[in-house]
Amino acid sequence: MSESIYNLIPREYREPQKKKMHRSSHDPNMKISGSTFGCHGSTRLPGAGEVKMKEGAYYGPPKGELALSTQKTAQYKRMTAENSLTKSADWRESYRHIKPSLPDKSDRPVVGITTNKNFVTANAVEAILMEPRQPKPGQPNYLLKEDYGKVPDYLALVKEEVRRENDMIDRYVRERMGEIDEVPEVFERMTEDERLDLLDGLKDKWDFLNRKYQKITHHVSLDTLGELHRKESMEAQLKRIEGYIAKLERASSVLISDP
Repeated sequence: MSESIYNLIPREYREPQKKKMHRSSHDPNMKISGSTFGCHGSTRLPGAGEVKMKEGAYYGPPKGELALSTQKTAQYKRMTAENSLTKSADWRESYRHIKPSLPDKSDRPVVGITTNKNFVTANAVEAILMEPRQPKPGQPNYLLKEDYGKVPDYLALVKEEVRRENDMIDRYVRERMGEIDEVPEVFERMTEDERLDLLDGLKDKWDFLNRKYQKITHHVSLDTLGELHRKESMEAQLKRIEGYIAKLERASSVLISDP
């Protein structure tokens, strides 16, 4: 409990016992190796690092060396100035050929000059009187070409194709509008030699497909849809070619419609 009657009894004060102070085994006044603490200035603090002073760091070089150093410095400056002047003169000489010098401040530009020349007319006359430019030697002279000034052959083909397309579109539109009747089909009779050649070609085609079909016809079970479609496609082609062969062998004359 925070409140108690025993708290009213005065107690004897006892001073707390202090702990023993830590004393380092190292000398606090010993200089730290490699440290620059307290090295600036003439006053050395306790524990400051040690800096080796160079000869003449505070009072300059020994007597006689300053004059020698001054002479070397002056000689170096003189040589540097001479080299810079030489380079500057060379640069000005080379720059003089690239760009003209600036005008003098006393030179005044001429102002107020006017002219009555008609530049439009002068340019037109100059263009009229100008001689045509001659081709350079070795370049082909296109004026001497055989087809110079003629319409190219491919343009005639393009125009003919465009004309046929326009006629087809006009005919289709007029048929849809009921302006003209359907054009009767025109047939062309096939010669006997052409019929026999076509018949031989169909038979060769049937033999080629039949050889391919015989390689897969012995398969009892078809594992994939591709094999099934391939077999059905060959059967359909063989059947269609057999129908064409039968028609050509039965017919004495064959008529071909004009596309």
